Amino acid sequence: MLAHVLRFNHSVNAEKQARVSEALGRPDEPAAEIVGRLIAGLGLPTRLRDVGVKPEQLDLIAENSMQDRWVHTNPRKIEGAAVIRTLLDVAW
Repeated sequence: MLAHVLRFNHSVNAEKQARVSEALGRPDEPAAEIVGRLIAGLGLPTRLRDVGVKPEQLDLIAENSMQDRWVHTNPRKIEGAAVIRTLLDVAW
């Protein structure tokens, strides 16, 4: 989820993400792309479907995510489960 969440949050924390890009030796590339390639290069899954998540589970995951305190501290405000569902759709 990390690369997807970086893309989601970019509009509100681009400066911080630029520091990530710089630290990873690619200051002119988006952090989400660098991290996504790093994860894929390690042979780790990059999509929810790669870890067995089924499309019919996404609504429940979105709803349950709203109970996670970290969702409420996300840099980009999350107004409800529908926002998370959109992010999950992209990550699926």
